[in-house]
Amino acid sequence: MTWWPPAVLIGIVVLILVASTRPVLQPVFRWLPIPLWCYGVPMVLKAVGWLPEAHPSYAGITNQLLPVALGMLLLGVDFLALSRIGTQALIAMLVGALGIMLGGPVMLWLLQPHLPAEAWKGIGVLAATWTGGSLNMLALRTILDVPDSLFAPLVVVDALVAYSWMAFLIWCQGLSSPINRWLAASDVKRHEESIQNAPVSWNWQAASSCTAIAILLAILCRWLASLLPLGRFVATTTGWTVLLVTTAALILACVPDLRRLGQHGSSVGYPCLYVVLASLGAQASLRALATTPVWMLAGLGCLGCHAVALVLAGKGLRLPLGVLATASQANVGGVVSAPLVGAVYSQSLAPVGLVLALAGNAAGTYLGFLVAMVGRWITLA
Repeated sequence: MTWWPPAVLIGIVVLILVASTRPVLQPVFRWLPIPLWCYGVPMVLKAVGWLPEAHPSYAGITNQLLPVALGMLLLGVDFLALSRIGTQALIAMLVGALGIMLGGPVMLWLLQPHLPAEAWKGIGVLAATWTGGSLNMLALRTILDVPDSLFAPLVVVDALVAYSWMAFLIWCQGLSSPINRWLAASDVKRHEESIQNAPVSWNWQAASSCTAIAILLAILCRWLASLLPLGRFVATTTGWTVLLVTTAALILACVPDLRRLGQHGSSVGYPCLYVVLASLGAQASLRALATTPVWMLAGLGCLGCHAVALVLAGKGLRLPLGVLATASQANVGGVVSAPLVGAVYSQSLAPVGLVLALAGNAAGTYLGFLVAMVGRWITLA
């Protein structure tokens, strides 16, 4: 019976998504997010023998579903919204992203003797998720063909560090007044731009159309990918497919009618992405978590560079703490948590956090790829 492993993975994701909507479980999912559960539960089930060690459906899910999910999620990126959030927030996010991109290679250089041989791929993956989000992590993991033994600790580090950082940023809100005086942020309200982003209501026709476009895009890009050469950085045809779908979806998002359809894609795209994550978890081993401590150190060092860069930018440009915190969480946390952190400081910063996080989704894969190339140069030097 070849159908039951993918059916189990889909069932796991459905149960996790349903559980995440229950009020009593909200504190659990706030600090142990959905992606961590989607990855960790199948890994544990495989370890206890409830899922097979290997199954062709595991790789098949990634190859077939990831390009479609990326197409649905990126088709709705609104680049014009960036012009409405003010230059301060954009500068803060760019500086934060540069801090991550600098910190990754620095920590690779410092910890290279204690890291695996292909650690440059891991540094790239961390940079992708901390300048974009989970979809960028999965996209770059496929592009670089990151082995499961390297990917498993990165998922844990991403979740623990990102949500610990979120807790720290929320705690800092109580110190806003003295910190803003030290930053010389003369008028906090000046830097908070209100953006009218009405929630997108469910529309099954628009979601179906978006899904159909994403499927056609994935088919076309898969054909084009079969014509392209394989190398050190893009080692598989699926990797080329993911890179082509990412680029093509962002180009199509510039067409207003397609972007409006794409705004309904997340309702299908994120569950698909979580199923891909579950299939990767089913291929991972608990033994891979033995390298988590050194990766945790690398992640903390990378985040330290990010924090220093933001503090310097805040001091030099007189940016208020609320803007810095929102931009930081848009980098490190992503679409779900950035608006939450922004709202802690001011309701007007919640939509700013959302727009910044969506911009990170658009750029994170490319930025992570660049960090990986720098990391490989450091490894070979």
